[in-house]
Amino acid sequence: MMPMNYRNTIRAATILIAILSAGCAVSAAAHAETIYRSIGPNGGVTYSARPVPGARESTPVDIESLSPEQRRAGLLLLQQDKALSAQVKARLQSREAAWRRADREIVSAQKALAAAESALQKGRTPHPGERRGNVGGGSRLTEAYFQRLQQLETRVKQAKAGLDRAYRARNALK
Repeated sequence: MMPMNYRNTIRAATILIAILSAGCAVSAAAHAETIYRSIGPNGGVTYSARPVPGARESTPVDIESLSPEQRRAGLLLLQQDKALSAQVKARLQSREAAWRRADREIVSAQKALAAAESALQKGRTPHPGERRGNVGGGSRLTEAYFQRLQQLETRVKQAKAGLDRAYRARNALK
């Protein structure tokens, strides 16, 4: 489960890339230039500055050309856009990896807690030798039983603390 901040980061990066791309396209005042699309007698298409002689059909195509300064500026923006995209992609991949690690830690901590709680439940039943007979009849539990039970309870507390740490670590990624 990824937080909304993660989605907002992706959305912001996408918007920034779109703005840079639009700036690249709009930043330069374009010069209209005409080229011709000619279809030769054999059906081949040729683009050139002048109509091809003997072509079945020649139609002008208006294109927009940029000055050398505008081309350099556009290439610079394109390079910056690629660099920014690479940085954003790397950060997103790193963040996704951190989320996957955090989720794995939580699952592991949950399993450890479930195992510790199960062991505590099973451990409440006295083992052979953990009961001592009373003089007047009946029996009582020995100190070994209570020590073993205390160890099992300590393991449950440690497992709960581990789960809390795993949740805090994941929440820190938000």
